[in-house]
Amino acid sequence: MPFPLHDPVGPSADPLPATALQVLTGIASRAAETDANGVPRSTINELAAAGLLGVPLTPASAAKELAEVLAGCDATTWFCWVQHVSPMQVMAAAVDSPQTPAGAALRDRFLPGLQAGSLLAGVAFAHVRRPGPANPTATRVTGGWRIDGTLDWVTSWDIADVIVVTARAVGADDGTLVAFVIPGGHSESPCPTGVNVGEPLALLAMTGTHTRPVTFENTVIDDHDVLAVVEFEAWLAEDRLRTADTNPATFGLIRASVAELDERATLCKDELMARQVRAIIAECRQLRARAYELIGEPDREATRPERLAVRAASLDLAVRAATANVVSAAGAAMLSGTSTERRLRESMFLLVQAQTQDTRAASITFAMRGVSG
Repeated sequence: MPFPLHDPVGPSADPLPATALQVLTGIASRAAETDANGVPRSTINELAAAGLLGVPLTPASAAKELAEVLAGCDATTWFCWVQHVSPMQVMAAAVDSPQTPAGAALRDRFLPGLQAGSLLAGVAFAHVRRPGPANPTATRVTGGWRIDGTLDWVTSWDIADVIVVTARAVGADDGTLVAFVIPGGHSESPCPTGVNVGEPLALLAMTGTHTRPVTFENTVIDDHDVLAVVEFEAWLAEDRLRTADTNPATFGLIRASVAELDERATLCKDELMARQVRAIIAECRQLRARAYELIGEPDREATRPERLAVRAASLDLAVRAATANVVSAAGAAMLSGTSTERRLRESMFLLVQAQTQDTRAASITFAMRGVSG
């Protein structure tokens, strides 16, 4: 019996309702096809109809459990699903100001559909974390901003209705970030002049997320399409704290790998493998409990070193669990399209997802522990 119906690690909180598990089990059954051919919009609609997209589940523990299970069922769908969260938050915070004269109108236009799940959002801001010159750039012009440069990847492009893009301002407005909206590939509205969308990227993992490069050439974004203008350093400081947390998807991938390992150990009557399963289960539960405790701590700066350490240890366990799954499956794991090889790729993806200089250093330090330089 595959994950999520078979789940030796168990939930982090109250189990999801049976109706939600039914939807997620169907998504899991299509994961290989989704990985190869892309997330269909019908899957997003299915999640929305079940109340699993848009307004987050409450309490927060239920939302974490949903993220875990969805990632374990199909990390490709999870990644499109989770991309919806950040732009929804930006929309919810939009207000009118001299720099955002239509902030409230944009919020009222998009937020109800995003919260209900009838609209899907994508987001592009990871490039803002990179050191060096800004790319893309936002230059102030009369009545708006001129955008120039390239977004290396925009996830969910083909199935998203709206994309929230963040660009660093240059010139007189250096030190600020501009967040604005453009139509996604699923929208019937045309993109602004100068927006060029590339072919889908062939990725080691998450190829099915409809991720494309998008280039801006003298593209003018009207002030009425701007959601927010914020201080760059303040945004970086908040991002620095947020990215230290462990992604719940990490534990979802561990749970899915353990489910396969456990079934194989039982089928083969392999006691050594069964002991390894029990060890991974215990380590996962311990790390998960501490990771979620730390997320709830009010002093985010004081707990940041430990949060980075727990994040690195959890990612390492996800890779080890997926690797053990490959070893236990032997030659069959080399077949493309199996859940075993897919989860190995997905666990490697999480090592670089939402990566900052600090999270990278923590993961490398953890991976190289005991190795003398």
